[in-house]
Amino acid sequence: MAPISAVDQLEDAENGAAGRIAPPVVKGIPIKAGPGVLGARSSLRAARGARAIGARQLEPPPISVPAMLLDADEQRVLNYQTAVWCFAFLDILSTILNIIAAYADGLPWEWPQLFVVLLILLGPICGMMGASYLQRHLTAVFVLTCLIKAVVQVYLAFASFFLWTILFAFLQCWITKIAATFWSALGLLTPERRRKVLEVKDYETQRVYW
Repeated sequence: MAPISAVDQLEDAENGAAGRIAPPVVKGIPIKAGPGVLGARSSLRAARGARAIGARQLEPPPISVPAMLLDADEQRVLNYQTAVWCFAFLDILSTILNIIAAYADGLPWEWPQLFVVLLILLGPICGMMGASYLQRHLTAVFVLTCLIKAVVQVYLAFASFFLWTILFAFLQCWITKIAATFWSALGLLTPERRRKVLEVKDYETQRVYW
């Protein structure tokens, strides 16, 4: 058996020690995405977000447009416009109901009576159109019919001295006064100023009933 040299014994010792030592563990370190596909998408999203924020910051603030200025006469017309339209509409309804009630009680239907009914309805119809389009001559027809009805109601109130006829007479005089005030206010405006009032959309009207 050949003797083992010192060099061979040293190599055997090193190999045995290397087999017993565990291999070193390498720990991973997270790094940012490079300029690849993922990095390009992240950069693109960040750029879009920055542009959106910059665009919102650069947008000018909303400009508040002032309402159209109206003088006292024009404001008065607008304030009475709705009241006259409502009273004219109620006048039409009440007239139709009275006609239906009269014929339900046995009143004969004849052409002269039909002509009178059309004349009675003509006033409030003109009142609605006059209030809608600010037409003074149409409003004048409504004022005339209201005045005739007021005279009749006052006569019936004094003739019968009944509570309901007195209330109806007061109501008709009230409507006549409002219609006449609206007609008078329209007379203070020129056709150009009436068109200007009709174009107003953002004015808060103060409805008046006297």
